[in-house]
Amino acid sequence: METKKPICGSLSVVMPVVGFLLSFASITLSHEPADTHGVSRLGLVILTLSFLCPISGVVFSIMGMVRHESLRWLPIFGFVWSICCAASYFAT
Repeated sequence: METKKPICGSLSVVMPVVGFLLSFASITLSHEPADTHGVSRLGLVILTLSFLCPISGVVFSIMGMVRHESLRWLPIFGFVWSICCAASYFAT
């Protein structure tokens, strides 16, 4: 049986980090002066994309587990990591 490269497992670990970087960018870009009350649309779009990154990490980790990639622990760790990162959006 041929072992497959851990592409999906690696992506499942990387995508939540990308989500955190995007959320940092949305906070930076949506910062407006104190006299205006509102969030820019660009900030909301980036924040939505940053939430979708951990969700895609869950999908990639499930794909990695189904594909039986060479590093079995990587998609499992990516699954737990992605779930925790997605849950952190609702922890506030």
